[in-house]
Amino acid sequence: MKKRRGFFHFTGISSMTMQKKLIIVFVVLIIIPISATGFISYQNYIQSINKNTKNYVTELISNMQTNLDNHLEDMMTVSKIPLYSVSMQQYLSHQEMTLEKQRQMDFYIGLLDSMRKDLYSAYIYDNFSNVFYRIKSDAIREDMMSQYEKWKELAIEGNGDPVIIPTQRVVRANGSPQYLFTVLRSIRDIGTLENIGFVAVDADISIIENVVQELNTVTNGKTLIIDGENNVAYDSDHILTASNIMGNEVVEKAVGDQGSFNIVVDHISYICSYSVSKDTGWKIFAFIPVNYLHHDAQLTRNVTLTTTIGIIGFALLVSVVLSFMMTRNLRQMTDLMRSVRGGNMDVSFDVKQKDEVGILGMEFNRMLRRMKELISEIYVIQSRKKEADLEALQSQINPHFIYNTLETIRMTAEINDDEEVAEMTFTLGKLLRYSINRGRETVELKEEMQHLERYLQLLRYRFNNRFNMTFEIPQELLNFPVMKLTFQPIVENAIIHGVEGKPNEVSIRLSAEMKEQLIIFSIKDEGAGMDGVTLDLLRQSMNGTRDSGGSKTGVGLRNVNERIKLHYGEMYGLEIESKWGDGTTVYLKLPRRQGD
Repeated sequence: MKKRRGFFHFTGISSMTMQKKLIIVFVVLIIIPISATGFISYQNYIQSINKNTKNYVTELISNMQTNLDNHLEDMMTVSKIPLYSVSMQQYLSHQEMTLEKQRQMDFYIGLLDSMRKDLYSAYIYDNFSNVFYRIKSDAIREDMMSQYEKWKELAIEGNGDPVIIPTQRVVRANGSPQYLFTVLRSIRDIGTLENIGFVAVDADISIIENVVQELNTVTNGKTLIIDGENNVAYDSDHILTASNIMGNEVVEKAVGDQGSFNIVVDHISYICSYSVSKDTGWKIFAFIPVNYLHHDAQLTRNVTLTTTIGIIGFALLVSVVLSFMMTRNLRQMTDLMRSVRGGNMDVSFDVKQKDEVGILGMEFNRMLRRMKELISEIYVIQSRKKEADLEALQSQINPHFIYNTLETIRMTAEINDDEEVAEMTFTLGKLLRYSINRGRETVELKEEMQHLERYLQLLRYRFNNRFNMTFEIPQELLNFPVMKLTFQPIVENAIIHGVEGKPNEVSIRLSAEMKEQLIIFSIKDEGAGMDGVTLDLLRQSMNGTRDSGGSKTGVGLRNVNERIKLHYGEMYGLEIESKWGDGTTVYLKLPRRQGD
């Protein structure tokens, strides 16, 4: 069953220092809640402002719509007056243009003009292309006759109902432009109900501007008014007035009788509220700049943000200081532990307070004193054990070799009865003196090689020169100190198992390789090698994890391996590589520096 990993493991927090963990805790508990609270409050404030503004502007638009509808209704009422005057209709029915007709028509025009002071002008047209109006200062349209046919057709199509002409750009008598919107109504004879003319009532958009001014002042924005055909009746910027904006984004978004939407015009963000008149079909748009609407909210946000940043900075500073103070003693103890790990045990934690860290420091000091005592005891025990092991191992080095050699000398003496016996006996004496002499534990490599040559001389008698031994030792290593009797058991093992089962002469090579920290000796034979099972059992026997089972080879290699590890350390010793049919190689690893 797999062990579940916790949150800290996945996020990598578990590997952080205590100081960083404390800072993160302060950030989570202080900075994040403050920031989240400020952000949520600001968003709610903005939403509240938007909602209240939309409701208020919608109410203003509704009032403005009512005022505009009332004004248009008054213009329509004015246009009804000629429908009820029989005498005026009689004058319109006759083509002659008499002085009396002109005077009476001027009276009726004056009556129309006096109905509302904010009306621009009123015009009465007969069917004979005559127009009647009262002269006002700059109040007469220059295009009053050019519009005759078009207006007449629209008035007749209205069939007695008022027809609203959207805002037009008109040039005054003095040449200055002016924007007017007009209400037309056909005049019918009371008796015959035939069209005998029509009346036109003009109004300047200034009357709309007066109504709109209050809204623009409140919103600091702009207003747009269009009719049912998307003709612009009024534009606060005076850019779109008297044009058609069919397909404009504003028109596309205004769905329904009233509502609001966000829009960007000329890179400025607006909240647009609109309302449609049920009487005229005119639609009023009020554009409120978002920056102006949120100005106070942004000031509040900036103040809140500045205050929040100050609080966060102060909290972060306090968290860093507190985390530093809380972890200072822990860092000191960590440094002391690193010193102990590096071998310096002459340290001590200065206990100043009796809190958890102080108790931990006292236990650390007590543990360190006990460790020093145990190390001293172990050192004495290991020293004595090392001496005892070396003495025991040296006394156990290959006693079977002496028996085999003596047996060979005996048989040679019986068979040959010549000087070889003396030579072999002499060589054996040298070997015995070298082996038994315990005055020195290490010798130079060249002395070990000389001893190995004498040993090989005796083995050549035993195996009838069936092996060939070669040495590849760098000259600079001949003075390198090695333990006595290191190579003899390894070479003996290589010769015995290399020659075994081989009818021809077997080559055995001893070489050395120097690396940065190691010297690696290799003894390679061209024997039959070993299979995997045999090799594994030999390795276990050599490393002492399994009894040799009476195998002399295992005992010899194990003795050498244990001597090296006792003398140099656990990271040095023997390694064996072998493959069936491809010989065996024994690697001996020693430290390159003599002090190791």
